Amino acid sequence: VIPQVLKRLDSESEDTQTLERDNYISLRTPTKCPACGADTYFDNGQNVSSDATIDKLELSQNDEIGNSTSPSIGHVLRCGGPQLLCPPRAIGALAHAYSRAGLDVVGLSEGRLQQLTNASLIEVPVDLFKIIDEDSTMLDDIANIPSWGEKSANNLMKAAQNVATNGVSLSKFIYSLGIRHVGVHSSKLISKAYGSASKFFEDVEKAREIDVTTGNITGSSAFTVLTGDEESEGVKGIGPVLIESLVQFSSKKELVEAAQQLASKIPVHDENVTHSLNKSKRFEGKSVVFTGSLGGEMTRSAAQRFAVDVLGAKSTPGSVSKSTGIVVEGAGGGKKLEQARKLGIEIISAQEFLKLFNEAGGDQ
Repeated sequence: VIPQVLKRLDSESEDTQTLERDNYISLRTPTKCPACGADTYFDNGQNVSSDATIDKLELSQNDEIGNSTSPSIGHVLRCGGPQLLCPPRAIGALAHAYSRAGLDVVGLSEGRLQQLTNASLIEVPVDLFKIIDEDSTMLDDIANIPSWGEKSANNLMKAAQNVATNGVSLSKFIYSLGIRHVGVHSSKLISKAYGSASKFFEDVEKAREIDVTTGNITGSSAFTVLTGDEESEGVKGIGPVLIESLVQFSSKKELVEAAQQLASKIPVHDENVTHSLNKSKRFEGKSVVFTGSLGGEMTRSAAQRFAVDVLGAKSTPGSVSKSTGIVVEGAGGGKKLEQARKLGIEIISAQEFLKLFNEAGGDQ
């Protein structure tokens, strides 16, 4: 049911005086999360003061909500605490961590995660892997949960054992941490920039020296591998919003410790560092068209992803036009190559492109 707001009543009006107090709907903005008690904030970065009401948010009686000049109107109010410590958010955070794009643990729905957290068996992602410890009773505890049984418990143990044995890539590990604004694509960019979990955590520790209330760095500069410095350029696709999310993640001790515990429990595979390739401006912002066979083991789709994700190309259309910036020439180029020459478009050989690809590790 969506309630219809007819009008606003001032606290001193006659209409208000005739209403029972219990019939009021409070317009006071919560300063604390009702679930975990953490401070709340608007998603535009504005903190909620203790006297925040609709009046304080600059919504006058004659204002329309869509036309209000308040910096908070229209923004989402969020819990500012660590998501793993806030019960309503913890289930989503755990489901995110165990998802296919993350740790890829098979057989864990949000409903089953709710059962495991209710039984105090899982609080942080690393807890699941206690099921494979020799002296652990976790397997039996899960089997005794209603609707589970021995078969389901054993299947979960096998899934956890598979991850603990084979490990995950650094990009999947970073994605599993549930850092806001860090999705599948950006986690790959971050992992390519750092190469290893230890290097990533080094900058996380540096970022903890940042005063998050002012945004000023009080210690060593953090995440310069991503943002760039006087000697190197930053990673294309990593902006200030994502960096701020990394800083906020680093400021939450509980989340950092949970991430470090997870990295010490399962293998996190290093990735080839490719951020140095971002210094090349040749492909940046251009449309790149591939024609002919590239040769080697590189597929057309892998070449297109590499051009966009690593070299900074704007797009990889299937045809040549006046807006095309570069054409990569493979064996049997055909009409696309002829069009590129007529339009005076830059042409590079497939061998030259493959060289860039191999320097990046060839694992796109």
